[in-house]
Amino acid sequence: MKRRLGKQEAKQIEAYRRILLDKRVEVCSALGVKFDTLAAMGRVAEDDQAQISNDEYISLSMNSLDYQQLGLVEEALDRIMVGDYGTCMACGELIPSKRLKVIPWARFCVACQERAGLPLVESEMDQPVPVLDD
Repeated sequence: MKRRLGKQEAKQIEAYRRILLDKRVEVCSALGVKFDTLAAMGRVAEDDQAQISNDEYISLSMNSLDYQQLGLVEEALDRIMVGDYGTCMACGELIPSKRLKVIPWARFCVACQERAGLPLVESEMDQPVPVLDD
């Protein structure tokens, strides 16, 4: 559902694209640091193993969230490429620019997100596109 963009809207979408690209770099950088820190520790004393296991669990959980974030950012960049960026994936209406400024990877307008019972922050990538019966 590609729509024709005015000059101002095209500039705004380009600004969102740059923000999303910066976010992608930020998330990818964080993923590398977490893995490198744990790998550098090597063997540890048996007394410290419980703490290390806990740290690994927390790191893997945070990496999972980072991968989800990365997926949302990649999805948004794909939507820019095909011309669907800024359009709610549920109702097809434009997502307000206020929302996109706060969450540039937003897939849904606030109304559809709330009706589907999804978190407004859209941090969970595995959420299906809501089917809404009006």
